[in-house]
Amino acid sequence: MASQKDKGIPLSALNPKFLHTNSTSHTWPFSAIAELIDNAYDPDVRAKQFWIDWTRINGRDCLTFMDNGAGMTRNRMHKMLSFGFSDKHTVKGHVPVGLYGNGFKSGSMRLGKDAIVFSKTRDTMSVGLLSQSYLATIRAQHVIVPIVTFRRYGQNQVEGAASLQAILKHSLFKTERDLFSELRVINATGTTGTRIIIWNLRRTTNGETEFDFNTDRYDIQIRADMLEAHGAKHKQLGRNLDLIPESEYSLRAYCSILYLKPRMQIIIRGQKVRTQLISKSLAYIANDNYRPAFLSKRIRITFGYNTKSKEQYGIMMYHRNRLIKAYERVGCQRKADSRGVGVIGVIECSFLQPTHNKQDFDNTDKYRKTMHNLGVKLEGYWNEIRYKRKKEDPKCTTPIEDAVKFPDQSWVQCDACLKWRRLPDGIDCDLLPDKWFCQMNPDPQFSCDEIPAPSLCHLARGRTFLDTAALTAFAGVVSGGRTVLGPVGDVLTNAALLTPFHWAMQYNMLTMYEVKMLKEVEISKQLIEVQMGVKRKLAARAPVESSAGSFAMATAASPTPWPAASIRGQTDRKPVVRGVERKGQVETEAKRESAGVRAEEVEGEMGLDMEGAPWPEEEWDDGQAMLEGTEITKDGVKAAAMEAESEEEEGQEKKEQWLLLEEQQEQQDRLLELMEAASQERDRCREQVQQLQQEVEELKTRCATLESRRRESSQLSRRLESVEAERASLSSQCEQLKRELEDLRREAQDRASEDYRLSNLRRSIGRLLVTFVPALDLNQVDFNSDIIDEILDRVLYEIT
Repeated sequence: MASQKDKGIPLSALNPKFLHTNSTSHTWPFSAIAELIDNAYDPDVRAKQFWIDWTRINGRDCLTFMDNGAGMTRNRMHKMLSFGFSDKHTVKGHVPVGLYGNGFKSGSMRLGKDAIVFSKTRDTMSVGLLSQSYLATIRAQHVIVPIVTFRRYGQNQVEGAASLQAILKHSLFKTERDLFSELRVINATGTTGTRIIIWNLRRTTNGETEFDFNTDRYDIQIRADMLEAHGAKHKQLGRNLDLIPESEYSLRAYCSILYLKPRMQIIIRGQKVRTQLISKSLAYIANDNYRPAFLSKRIRITFGYNTKSKEQYGIMMYHRNRLIKAYERVGCQRKADSRGVGVIGVIECSFLQPTHNKQDFDNTDKYRKTMHNLGVKLEGYWNEIRYKRKKEDPKCTTPIEDAVKFPDQSWVQCDACLKWRRLPDGIDCDLLPDKWFCQMNPDPQFSCDEIPAPSLCHLARGRTFLDTAALTAFAGVVSGGRTVLGPVGDVLTNAALLTPFHWAMQYNMLTMYEVKMLKEVEISKQLIEVQMGVKRKLAARAPVESSAGSFAMATAASPTPWPAASIRGQTDRKPVVRGVERKGQVETEAKRESAGVRAEEVEGEMGLDMEGAPWPEEEWDDGQAMLEGTEITKDGVKAAAMEAESEEEEGQEKKEQWLLLEEQQEQQDRLLELMEAASQERDRCREQVQQLQQEVEELKTRCATLESRRRESSQLSRRLESVEAERASLSSQCEQLKRELEDLRREAQDRASEDYRLSNLRRSIGRLLVTFVPALDLNQVDFNSDIIDEILDRVLYEIT
């Protein structure tokens, strides 16, 4: 293998086997998918939607991932397919999740052996291949990543012809047309974006993929036998899925809690994931703070009870808005009792360092201290909630974890601006439509800048104003008698438009008061139309000539029919008729019978359906033009004038009633505004009181801490004095020992000199004794002992 060099120094090489080795850090397949989601979520891409799907290409199971973000140029794609390149930074408060520049490689190669990337920017279209099969086929000694780039405008000049041939030969797409077909798929989501296809998925020993695509057609789940291999806690729980958090085996459930504050919509197999603010979807929510010694600011902790299952509890630990550890049990929750059961804690631990696969934190001293403090605070919250519950209802014997609970707050994300909005209490988020916009919020002060197209309804101050122009465009209605199928799912024929009442009822956009009002207006409108039809019949049968101006005078006082087929807005129009009682209906029927005209005949000729929508405005204009040219008698004119006068009086009375009701409604609106202002002021005061109470508690805590520190300081002062006294005594003892040591040293020196002189004397005596005792061997005599002295005594004794 020829090594590459930089200035004569060999460079480190990367063997293709490292792709598999690197992917083994993901023991759980969802952690690999999360790496791909993070790449689309980060601020350098900033995608609004992310699609995950399963498909089959050329008979092979494939996972597809697509976003509508900024896309990648050729240079950025090369960095993504390389190792360790991460230049992400915070943009407008959006902190990136990526840290190591390794997420795509480890994640994609964990899911399958081969991956192809399609990306479109405003100017270029790039295709890249990261394939273990390709590298094994060509017996590569280094990791090779073919990348081909096309220009979107002008001549389609190809950058990387050799890469193009490699991609067409070793991928699922054998022609350039197939590649452009996949690039065109990105156009369905926007002008830019990225699409990733992974095949040769990891399989079990029985040949099945590790994912289950059949149990739920709108989800991707992990098979039960694969789930047991992920973590010891799952082995202990066995195959009982009720005890295992749903997020451990369901990708849809995992993506719903993947981010602490979701900014991006995730669509799995064609259905949007209902993401949730985990810290806002709990019951009995309480906030606490954790301020370790190694940080200068406090870390917020949210505690609450799980409203779905008491078996799923623990700490939800996030890092830079991304979930790292879910349902991690701490403190009393790890004991074999009921303490802490059902309690969930939420904390963003951006001060800790996540591991390589972003599924755990480094086991450092900071991490251990954090987990210990979380356990202490969680147990304190559990005891406090139990005390409050017992104080409120002393006779209650049901444990709080077994009681039915509902979230303290209801939040929903707008599909247009992607902002989260709080809904009034009592609204079940599960019953909301799949697409929800800020305009649907009963609280009008929360509105987004981006209005969904078309704008269908505007809610403000308890009143509903329907935009019929937008309604017409939305329903897709066309004139001319053509049959049209609009998004509402109804077939509209003969230009029969949906009335505002029918549309609003279909989308559940009105209050009960508004439903009653619109019903009365619809009934009144249809009765007025029948009455006008009777007048036309009478006018058409009259043989006597009359001027068109007289008829115009007679018809001018009649109520104007509701222009339901008009495409003009109804915002500035107020209904003249508030309601019609049974008496008015009886009078109308009597008029119709006296005229000798059957109701069915009138309805058939005038184009009116009592059960459906009113007849179009074009037919009304034609009928009015026909009547203007018709001659009527003077008696008919007088009768019509009298009848119009009576109807005008009735209309005036109804108008006064309408004005009275409108005034009452305005008063009610002002009262609601005052109540809302008072409620907001109350909430602000309550928040201020809670804040002041927290500050008082903090001050008490600080005072207690200072007092304990003062006592500790006094104790340390006394201990310091005693230590100083001990040090002085030890110093004097040391001096005395030094003097004694000097004396002993001098004595030892004197003794050594005396021993030396004595040894020399004994040697001299020994040499003299040799003359008397020839057998004496001085080399074997120890002159430091008393042997010479004994020999001398013996010789002297013999001589004497």
